[in-house]
Amino acid sequence: MYSQEELSRLCHQIHQYPEPGWCEFVTTARLVKHLMPMGLEVLTGTKIINPKYVAGRNLEQVNLFLEKAREYGVSELELKSFEDYTGCVAILKTGRPGPVLAIRCDIDCVEVSESTDPQHRPAKEGWASQNEGCMHSCGHDAHQTIGIGLCSWLADHRDELCGTIKVLFQPAEEGVRGARPMAESGILDDVDYFFASHIGIDVPTGKISAHPGCFLASKKLDAVFTGKASHAGANAERGRNALLAASTAALAVTAIARHGQGRSAVNVGTLHAGEGRNVIASTAKLQLEVRGETEEINSYMYEEAVRRLEGAATMYGCTLEILPQGEATEFNPDEKAILLAEEVANEIVGKENTARLHQPMGSEDATIMLKRVQSHGGIGTYLLFGSDLKAGHHQNLFDFDEKVIGIALRFYEALVSKISGVK
Repeated sequence: MYSQEELSRLCHQIHQYPEPGWCEFVTTARLVKHLMPMGLEVLTGTKIINPKYVAGRNLEQVNLFLEKAREYGVSELELKSFEDYTGCVAILKTGRPGPVLAIRCDIDCVEVSESTDPQHRPAKEGWASQNEGCMHSCGHDAHQTIGIGLCSWLADHRDELCGTIKVLFQPAEEGVRGARPMAESGILDDVDYFFASHIGIDVPTGKISAHPGCFLASKKLDAVFTGKASHAGANAERGRNALLAASTAALAVTAIARHGQGRSAVNVGTLHAGEGRNVIASTAKLQLEVRGETEEINSYMYEEAVRRLEGAATMYGCTLEILPQGEATEFNPDEKAILLAEEVANEIVGKENTARLHQPMGSEDATIMLKRVQSHGGIGTYLLFGSDLKAGHHQNLFDFDEKVIGIALRFYEALVSKISGVK
């Protein structure tokens, strides 16, 4: 088991080498290195990832980080065992009858360059990101640390537990890309209890919520328009302008009427197009997303977006390819799971620090895992562990109160004991 000081050192080590979604090769190797000596079963590759459902995976970026992993010292044998996919699942099978409990920790980083400001604690203390353009600015370094600490506790207390406990170290949460292919592997299909969590989110240290608020269903997609190039001065009529098609689509999609039955959102984040000043653009690409408070609202937003993308392509005589990039579903936690988590939270931080929140949240692909568990008769919820922040999530000055790691770990130890303890 780890002390608070050891947990902080481990978190700093993880913080120094962040990797984006589907590229977490060093991260996965480090996890396996920590978990295997504990005597847990550790699964990687296609045992936990169904390639058919992988989305938003940039092969050029993956190959770049594979090379970085080799330079870092990850062996070819280790990389081969990953089968080109990242993440892992640690499993404790106690051999005694009991429930199957799953806890999810995400492992990827945000693609932002960490601040070099000397007042920024990681920079000041020498454990800032070593990967330019990558930073653990959302707390997933803490999530990994909590997961590793929990696995160590499971190994030390296996004789006091029953049933099966799974700790899922999920890749590619950013962009909501990793949960679907992990869920579709079947790793959750026997789970009776499922919990996922996050630190921070503008909640002070010492607070725990077993119902943090409303997560939105979401679909992320790229829209690729293909037209025909021609000289803009000599024979513009021969061209098919993909840039104008994409621009028209961007305006049309952004103008979708918001749904009256709940929160909805749409955003076109990027538009890349064209080959030159005097050339009718033959290619253009939009990156966009839609969100909805329910699956019904999200489907409305998605279908309306696709209709407008197709209309813009037709208007300018272009072809259109829509490439899924990620997804999340609506958040429907189970009251029984919430009450169970609140009972444990009351023990760890006191009833006065346990509360259900109603704050608007973004999207979280753990909702897909929760829905998969529920479809097979299990229950679950999503937890928020408060942590004072020096700067907000996804910012280059992000930093959090590391006391949250110990609080979350004690919570999960108590939760596992309550659900899976030998009676």
